[in-house]
Amino acid sequence: MESSLRKKIEEMKDWLVEVRRAIHMQPELGFEEIETSRLVSEWLERFGLHVKRGLAKTGVVGLLDGKEQSRTVAIRADMDALPIDEANSVPYASRVKGKMHACGHDAHVAILLGVAKFFSSMRDRVKGNIKWIFQPAEEGGGGGRVMVEEGVLENPKVDAIFGAHVFPFLPVGKVGIYEREGLAATDRFTIKIIGKGGHAATPHVSKDPILATGHLITQIHSIVSRNVNPLESAVVTIGKVSGGTAYNIIPDEVELLGTVRSLNSQVRETLKLRIEQVVQGIVQSYNMDYRFEFEYGYPVLINDLEMSKLVASACGNGIGNENVEILKPSMGGEDFAYYLEKVPGSFFRLGCRNEEKGIVHPYHSSLFDIDEEVLPFGVEIFIRIIDQYLGLRIV
Repeated sequence: MESSLRKKIEEMKDWLVEVRRAIHMQPELGFEEIETSRLVSEWLERFGLHVKRGLAKTGVVGLLDGKEQSRTVAIRADMDALPIDEANSVPYASRVKGKMHACGHDAHVAILLGVAKFFSSMRDRVKGNIKWIFQPAEEGGGGGRVMVEEGVLENPKVDAIFGAHVFPFLPVGKVGIYEREGLAATDRFTIKIIGKGGHAATPHVSKDPILATGHLITQIHSIVSRNVNPLESAVVTIGKVSGGTAYNIIPDEVELLGTVRSLNSQVRETLKLRIEQVVQGIVQSYNMDYRFEFEYGYPVLINDLEMSKLVASACGNGIGNENVEILKPSMGGEDFAYYLEKVPGSFFRLGCRNEEKGIVHPYHSSLFDIDEEVLPFGVEIFIRIIDQYLGLRIV
């Protein structure tokens, strides 16, 4: 079946590229994926799957009922683009100003549609159920959380779930696996330092929040090095500082926006507590006031170890163990974490880098692109995982 599987997938390669490029040219932001959702629904219906639309506004679910009702396995793709102007000079470049698929979600959608096309052609050999989840708003909108809240893991109840993301740091043809922790919790904070404005020539009658902010920034960046176990991982980054209107005016306030990343709940809470304690200490020493807001973002993405072993085994058997790499966790975030809080599963990477073609740019770059060989490759990987999980022995 090995050669016939590859042959069947190779036959759909041109179609996969066409689908991916159609989505790439018409990018849509989170919770606005109307045309993408329509495209997905139409293909799933053509494949004869049960289709449900409207979850999390634009989400789509496809279901293949197997001939024997045993376990249900789900696979997921995200559909949203980013607010970026594309700089690539390619025929399929974005045609929407200010929007671009700069993270590969167009590829994810095409790959999952390819998996649907494959299994719909041999549904009589499927024991159990396969559920396809196409979600909106992964890029900060938490579409995965909304999908879970609206019951995407029920009716039928999902027993295992798998998701993948193209990865520009691995060459095409390789798979990267996180055994347990994969991506970090992605929280954000806002700090407002409240002083007393005045003339720059008379600082002694003011309370200078810029001076306090300078000390605060230094202190905050000592938290990871002095309050987090060196064997744990954490990041604190201040990404925006706003304050002041002119060179000779001491402002009333300065605002800082930042993010904290962590791989377990204890470190997560330590970061939150220590940031506010440092703020309190600084403003007290300068006789000022403050406001502190901490917003929890995506949780830590934690794979089920047995499911990760299944992915490694399925990939190794199909593409060779030399093409399977165990990855260290990333401090980026992924709302696939919400699914994994409810259901055992695994999130992994599909290499899409090709230096000979100049496909080397990172996520969220205006020059991001993929080697489209990852499309049939991704289809094969998902087929092998589903086959092994359901015990189909199709491949």
